[in-house]
Amino acid sequence: MFNVYNSSQGFPLFILAGTQISEENNVKLNEDRYELYVNNDYVGSHTMFLQKEDANAVSDFLHAQGFRHVNLEVNGDHIIVHTDSQEEAQQMERALEVYVQNR
Repeated sequence: MFNVYNSSQGFPLFILAGTQISEENNVKLNEDRYELYVNNDYVGSHTMFLQKEDANAVSDFLHAQGFRHVNLEVNGDHIIVHTDSQEEAQQMERALEVYVQNR
């Protein structure tokens, strides 16, 4: 008989059949949450649920909206979009506000 409570602390020991546990596995266990900024202006929070989704999804979205010069910086849990034009910054902010509300 297999006892799942074999640990010394009395906590149950669970074994996942067919699962190898190593640092080589790159599995996203939880969603990643980022705060979006255009220059220094906070736009909103973006949660990435998909396994292969990363900051490039924001860049891809902005390219799809017609922005050609997207300069993206990832700093910890912040995604910062840099632009020199104040007009373009305002347009990007509006587009990204819709993006974070729809995701």
